[in-house]
Amino acid sequence: MSNSKSNSFVSNSFFIFLIRFFPSLANFLVLVGYSNFLPQRVYGDYQHFWIQLNVFYPLACFGIHIAIVAYSGEYLKNVLQKLSGKHYLLYGLWITLVAGIFALLQAHSLQISFAVPFLFLMAFSLTFIFESILIVFRCYKTLVAVNVLYSLAYCLVHWYVAKGEFSLALVFGSLLIITASRLVIYAALAINKINNVTRVQPSAERDELGRIRSLWMHLGVYDVIQILSGWIDKFIISILLTSQLSAIYFNGSQNIPFLPLLLGAASSAALIKLAGSNKQNETANIIQIMNQSGRVLSCIVFPIFLFLLFYRWELIITIFTEKYAPAVPVFFAALFILPLRAYSFSTALQRLHKGSIINIGAITEIVLGCLLMYPLYLLLGLPGVALSFVLSTWFQASFYLYHTAKLLNTSPWSLAPIKNWIIKLIVFASLFIGIHYIGVSFLSQKINLFLGTTVMVCTIGLSLYIELTNQRKHGGLQSPEQI
Repeated sequence: MSNSKSNSFVSNSFFIFLIRFFPSLANFLVLVGYSNFLPQRVYGDYQHFWIQLNVFYPLACFGIHIAIVAYSGEYLKNVLQKLSGKHYLLYGLWITLVAGIFALLQAHSLQISFAVPFLFLMAFSLTFIFESILIVFRCYKTLVAVNVLYSLAYCLVHWYVAKGEFSLALVFGSLLIITASRLVIYAALAINKINNVTRVQPSAERDELGRIRSLWMHLGVYDVIQILSGWIDKFIISILLTSQLSAIYFNGSQNIPFLPLLLGAASSAALIKLAGSNKQNETANIIQIMNQSGRVLSCIVFPIFLFLLFYRWELIITIFTEKYAPAVPVFFAALFILPLRAYSFSTALQRLHKGSIINIGAITEIVLGCLLMYPLYLLLGLPGVALSFVLSTWFQASFYLYHTAKLLNTSPWSLAPIKNWIIKLIVFASLFIGIHYIGVSFLSQKINLFLGTTVMVCTIGLSLYIELTNQRKHGGLQSPEQI
């Protein structure tokens, strides 16, 4: 039974990651291609749309897509049945207002039709909500297939527009068609799944529904703040500095592709497992699952972090060409947020319905980051701006870990596999220091980068194999003492 639980956690994490991997891959390929192909000003206009979309769509979703995965399909149907037409009308008015403001900004700055960004934001936001519903019902294979097709269409649209006379209106008009198509498929599947639920959990008590509402509101605020913390520095830089410096900072401070998806997948899988666990043993289950996810995620995050740390120069020059060489110090500073991605610090708090603590940490993180931006910019330049949010995020992680341990009446050290992490960091760091030294001494830059990438992939594969084998050998989930 323990092996079954371990396998279900890894399987859920893998499929949820895979669902979001292909759109993220397509976006990364387009980003690299367009940053090299388009003039800097046009590339800035293109990214302007996505920067503002990433700020506005969390407002439109307002935590609904995050709260959904915390419950089973049966309980979700029970909650949906309690919503009246007034609730749906109010949400419709809310998303219309957010989409309208977003569309006005795009129509003014990019000179494109109001209808395109308006409909785009609505379709983009609702897609996340219906996708979460389908994840709850484990429609993984269907979601993967739809997203593969969407990603292919996404790349083809950008390639087709780049071949001719480039037009922002043509790019986003075409993307609207494929985004709306994906939404229609998701909505039809989700409604069918909900209607087919025959076993509905008993109606929740009023105080329980109050807790759900409170959690949703807190998650909505948290999601907006978290997204804003990842984009506010780029937004401020784009306003206050030249387009050249903005482009350098944007490419240097990019989120590492796929890692946020990996963390989100692991967090969703952990919530799904906890939703079906025995509440009498909830504390023990949370400690076990968080330790397990930390051990598995570190097998992926730590090799990537150390590879990027030692191969940062080769990577930036190869991907973005030498005109973005000044982005290397920014990239170096931003990298030190990566070790935190080996753990989902807010998952346990979300399960415990402690949205207030989550939001206090999130607000503190973004306020602290903004306060540190200017003095660190004066001290270190653009890398200081990136470092300001690295420091504030480390503070946030410590805050979450402390309060989670306090709520579970345990030590912060028991919530994370610290000893396991230290051993991995020492082993992986020694490996990449040696490989990079050999590559720099005897190989060309591109061959050295290829060698480092190969070693990273092999290290991830081998460490995952050892970790999963060890977990199966010890019955899947281990106690804190074993960890």
